[in-house]
Amino acid sequence: MVGILVQEVMTDRFQKVDINAPLSEAVGIFEKEDPDLILVFDGNLYKGVLTQDLIIRSHLKWDPTKAKVKDVYKPAPVLQPGDDLSKAAKLMLEVDLRSLPVGESKAEIIGVVNDVAVLERVAQEKFGKDKVENYMTKDVITLTSQDTVAKALATMRDHAISRIPIVNEEGKLEGLVTLHDLIVRFIKPRFKAQYGEVAGEKIPPFSMPLRDVMIRGVITILPNATVREAVATMRDNDIDGLVVVNEDNKVVGVLTVKDLLLPISKMTEKEARFYLQLGGDASILSDFTRERIISDIKRFVDGYESLLGQEGVIYLYIRRFKEKFRGVHLYQARMRISTDRGLFVATGESWGAIQAVHDALRTIERQLLQKAELEKDLRYAKRFLEKLEF
Repeated sequence: MVGILVQEVMTDRFQKVDINAPLSEAVGIFEKEDPDLILVFDGNLYKGVLTQDLIIRSHLKWDPTKAKVKDVYKPAPVLQPGDDLSKAAKLMLEVDLRSLPVGESKAEIIGVVNDVAVLERVAQEKFGKDKVENYMTKDVITLTSQDTVAKALATMRDHAISRIPIVNEEGKLEGLVTLHDLIVRFIKPRFKAQYGEVAGEKIPPFSMPLRDVMIRGVITILPNATVREAVATMRDNDIDGLVVVNEDNKVVGVLTVKDLLLPISKMTEKEARFYLQLGGDASILSDFTRERIISDIKRFVDGYESLLGQEGVIYLYIRRFKEKFRGVHLYQARMRISTDRGLFVATGESWGAIQAVHDALRTIERQLLQKAELEKDLRYAKRFLEKLEF
């Protein structure tokens, strides 16, 4: 048990905006105050949060000159001041947010707590003396400086990741590209062009090589550095991830805030092995559909316990398209399961959200069986189908 309460690391300073306010008002707050997030209220009642990433991504769906806060905000749970920091870490992972509101209820919000504050405090304990190599992701996806922006975006989409180290032929680090930067520079201008905001301006092509857009002078850390040093480095540079290199500057891993929150989240609730994060259009699903998807994923994890490993995080991004067939929308489900036994990524697309998720699970099932060299052992496939009641 962590034994440290949220009230010890929270701050009572936060920004707020009304749910019916124009989105431009929230943009102004971010530009002037640069907060981690803005709390959204309907009168005196807390409703959810806004982040800069949510606003940037909203340009792909909404006309930014007409959108309101209610079109873009994201529901998020409220932590109580007396909650343990392990619960804060758990909820941050589950809802994929770096900060959360704190209060006795949705009508009594008194502050916010962010991930770095949690990590800094817990790193003061024994946890902070652990080595980076114990928590970093070792199966790192890399690209070269000759690869294109289009390839980087496709790789991020296919592997459900938001940063890619750029390496040379020897595997030595040359730079870094992030999804946030690519959206701002390449995707957002194309959306804005639809409304004449960038008329006459040259929009950079997706064929541009990464050497022209990558971040140079990347902040790195050695695998034998301590967690405390890693947290301090992320705090001092205002970043949420580090590329891990050896003494020859070869990439050996990636360490993110989420990688460190995961073990903290388990310090109290030992029974919680896998955390599920739902993103995209998951919030518009019916309660029945959402609960069915969560239940099916849980049964899948339980059924493949021996192959998946003991703990991990499941990221599920659901996208609903406008196309319909017999009244049912076309859905895409992008799934990424990061465990102590490896990384598994899949995409499913079908009519109906549940079926799209099942398609993704089938792909991951094949990856699991292939990795374990059990393709010919039909016991796993039979058990999976029985559990999903097909």
